[in-house]
Amino acid sequence: MAMVAIEVIRGDITTVRADAIVNAANSGLLGGGGVDGAIHRAGGPSILEECRRLRASTLPDGLPAGDAVATTAGDLPARWVIHTVGPVYSADEDRSAVLRSAYTRSLEIADELGARTVAFPLISAGVYGWPHADAVRQAVSAVRGSGTSVRTVTFVAFGEPMAELLRRELGVLVSAEELAARLDGPRPPVLLDVRWALGDPNGREHFHDGHIPGAAFVDLETELAAPPAPELGRHPLPEVADLQSAARRWGIDTGDAVVVYDATGNTAAARAWWLLRWAGVSDVRMLDGGLSAWTSAGLELESGAGQPVRTGNVVLTAGHLPTVTAGEAAELAADGVLLDARAAERYRGEVEPVDPRAGHIPGARSAPTTENLDGAGRFADAETLRRRFAGLGADGSAPVAVYCGSGVTAAHQIAALAIAGIEAALYPGSWSQWSGDPDRPAATGPTP
Repeated sequence: MAMVAIEVIRGDITTVRADAIVNAANSGLLGGGGVDGAIHRAGGPSILEECRRLRASTLPDGLPAGDAVATTAGDLPARWVIHTVGPVYSADEDRSAVLRSAYTRSLEIADELGARTVAFPLISAGVYGWPHADAVRQAVSAVRGSGTSVRTVTFVAFGEPMAELLRRELGVLVSAEELAARLDGPRPPVLLDVRWALGDPNGREHFHDGHIPGAAFVDLETELAAPPAPELGRHPLPEVADLQSAARRWGIDTGDAVVVYDATGNTAAARAWWLLRWAGVSDVRMLDGGLSAWTSAGLELESGAGQPVRTGNVVLTAGHLPTVTAGEAAELAADGVLLDARAAERYRGEVEPVDPRAGHIPGARSAPTTENLDGAGRFADAETLRRRFAGLGADGSAPVAVYCGSGVTAAHQIAALAIAGIEAALYPGSWSQWSGDPDRPAATGPTP
């Protein structure tokens, strides 16, 4: 399953070119104001007449809250209009749940139509009685967790405050100060400590010595990977049932936000970030700068085994982020962009501390993970990362995949690419799988 690309623009929904645009929060199909009125006016008489026929023939009582239906688009720059119903201001209902279901149902309609691009308006949500931030959160999480075949969703913000909320919600990172505020909020995120490094098996001891209050320790070797095997590599993806059991042990419920961190610039925590999103958890962030950012902000640690965690109820399903096989990685090295996230000396084949052979996949380009970070262990800003990846050929014009030694630090590279606005797939087996197959070639030296 490919990842849905999400774009944010400011403007008028009726001018956005997409396969389908959404007429938000219109239960009767015939409203005259707001987004629905604008769509009817811009679409011309034909779309309004079609709405009248649809209402009279199949929807005499309107749509129930959270449902959606489609009409053709009239004179709009789209093939269809999807009419979706938001919460009713005066109704006694879970407005957040209804809002989320409206986005989910709209994408189901888009799939039935065969739409590949959909534009959603996000206007001032306060009129419906819920906070703007929650409206944005429900919209984004619905899209990320939908399993839709739509390839691009464009959120059209009618003002800069809503656009900024969208940009923040779509982010990969959270600052120490923002995390501290969220941990004091009414529904704090689940906090995971993923301290691990190649050659350092003492993550749990480091956790015991000091961790962010409320964090649960995650063992990368046993909880974020299946047992190693020559044909699969050193850190194969875990079975989704095993990952679900672990996520419930960490206390994750359906709909929870999750924040992960480590003490090595998120090079280990990124594995949890990627894996949970791959398994369908839509709101996962990394603490930018990790543990040192927390302490540098003057925030306290606690020691010991951690607080007791109530078992969660999250349900995970595989495939919400893209992956490639060894064969597909080889094809991308020739026809797209394949990035090697290991240290440059390992790419060149000068050293190989753990895997069967030295070198790199022929055609892959050297892109060490460490160059994603600034001098303080934080991710470089988006513009710096865009320039970096453009110089490697990853500018969004061709498909991109990433590998490393065993699929851990490659997730960090995928996060950096996401910050730069570029979607990338993970080769989970990475060099540990590739180099273990004597039939696959290995290149050495500084060039692809």
